[in-house]
Amino acid sequence: MVDKVKKTPDEIRAEILNQLKNGPKTIAEIGEAINSNWLTIEKFLKELKEEGIVFEVVSSPKMKIYRSTEDLAYYSLPFSDEIRNNSSSLLYAIAEKWKKETGVIPSRTMLQKVAVELIEQSEGKIKEIPILRFHYGQTLAVRYDESSSIHCKPFNLNESQITFLKSLIKKYHGKFCKDAKSAQYKKPGMELYKEKEDNLVKGFSCFSQENKEKIEKSLLKLSIFYPIELKNSFPLFDKFIYCSTSLLNLKDPEAKKEGFSKIRELFSLVWDAITSEYFFYDAEKHILPEKKELFYLIRDSILNLKFASLNSLISDLESEVNSINPDEIESLSDKESLEIRQLFVEGAGEG
Repeated sequence: MVDKVKKTPDEIRAEILNQLKNGPKTIAEIGEAINSNWLTIEKFLKELKEEGIVFEVVSSPKMKIYRSTEDLAYYSLPFSDEIRNNSSSLLYAIAEKWKKETGVIPSRTMLQKVAVELIEQSEGKIKEIPILRFHYGQTLAVRYDESSSIHCKPFNLNESQITFLKSLIKKYHGKFCKDAKSAQYKKPGMELYKEKEDNLVKGFSCFSQENKEKIEKSLLKLSIFYPIELKNSFPLFDKFIYCSTSLLNLKDPEAKKEGFSKIRELFSLVWDAITSEYFFYDAEKHILPEKKELFYLIRDSILNLKFASLNSLISDLESEVNSINPDEIESLSDKESLEIRQLFVEGAGEG
C-alpha cells in the first residue's frame, strides 16, 4: 500500500488518533483505514507513544495493537460503537442529573453502581447496555471521565427511568461507595464479592487472633463460592489458600504476624487476577465476531502477564511454606473451620 494523496504530518497524526478514538487497532488496520503505508503509521505511532498520547496494548514480534489514552473502555477492549456510546451516554446522563439534584458529581464507583441499578430496573434500549463483573462488583464496559463528557450526549431516559434515578440519587447522596457496593453484593451471584467485602477485608484490618480466624474462614468460604468459569485463576487461588492457612496457623506469634502481612499484601494481587478474568469472561459475550480475534489477543496478553507475575510470587511463598517444619504449625481444630474445609475438599473433588 502507498499513500495516494500527500498528507501533512499533522493530518496523519489526527487521522491515526481518530481511528483509535473508538477502540484499539493494529498498524495494518489503521493504515488501511487512512490509506497510508505501514512504515508511515509505525513512525507516527512511535512519536505519539513517546508523547504519552497512545499506548501499546499488545506488543509481539508478529503484531502490535495500539490504543488512545482517551479510550474509556476498560482494558481498551474492542466493544462496538453502540456499546461504547450508550454506556458513556448513560454515565453522563446520571452524572448530569446527580449534579443538577445535589450540586456535585458522585465518585466514579458510585456512578457505576447507580448505572447498574438503573439498567436492571428498566426496560427498552437501556437494557441492552452490558453489565460486567470487575474489581468492585458489577460495572459498565466503560469508565466515566468528566473531561471527555464534552463529546458525549446524555442518554435519553424516559419519565419512569428519571423518577427511579432521582430515588437512587436521594438514596445514595452523601453515602459512602461501600454502601452502594454492599447493596449490590446482596444480589444472587455476588456471593464472592459479599464474602470478601463483609469478612475478609475486615479481617485484614489489623493482626489479632480473632481476625486470623476470620480470615481463614473467609478464605475457605471464598473457595466454596469460587465461580467454576474462572478456570485459569483458580489454581493460583488454590495455592494461595494452602499457603495462607499454613502461615496463619504458625505457632510462633511473630512468624504468624509476619505471615499475616504477607498474605494481606498478596491477596490484592490475587483478587486483581480473579476479577480481571471475570471481566474478560463477561465481556466476551458482547464482542462482535469480527473483533473476537483482537479481543483474544488483548485478553491473553493482559491475563498472561498478571498470572505469570502472581504465579512467581505464590510459588516463592509456597516454597517458603513447604520448608516449614510441620511441628511449627498448629492443628486446625475449630469445628466450623473444619466443616468449611471439608466442604471445600468435597467441592474440589467434584470439580
